[in-house]
Amino acid sequence: MVTLKARALVVDDDRLLLRLVELNLGKAGMNVLLADSGKEALRIARDERPDVILLDIMMPVMNGFQVMRELKSSQETRDIPVIMLTAKSGQDDRKLCEELGAVAYVTKPFSLEELRSLVRSILESSRGQLNG
Repeated sequence: MVTLKARALVVDDDRLLLRLVELNLGKAGMNVLLADSGKEALRIARDERPDVILLDIMMPVMNGFQVMRELKSSQETRDIPVIMLTAKSGQDDRKLCEELGAVAYVTKPFSLEELRSLVRSILESSRGQLNG
């Protein structure tokens, strides 16, 4: 079981959703970083090196696909697991996220309990790869 002293970066232009996810992951003992834009997400990812990123697709200026491309093209951030959180449920979007390197695809609305469980599972898996 992972001790969730891990850091999660949550990226969404919906401030209410940011707060809900922050509270939910905080209950699990995680340190939660928040960004309401793609540009801010990239800065925080480079500066803070979170253990996992939860990323919305539909955001103004820089969408989640663009953020993913930037994250995965950078030596500093390419290995951070990314969970896509989105209202987009189409197969083409899922396929593109997979091709870009997302480890999971969660459609809104979602269960906060299931999201917390998914984050825990991904952290355990990624830490196992680092330690194993």
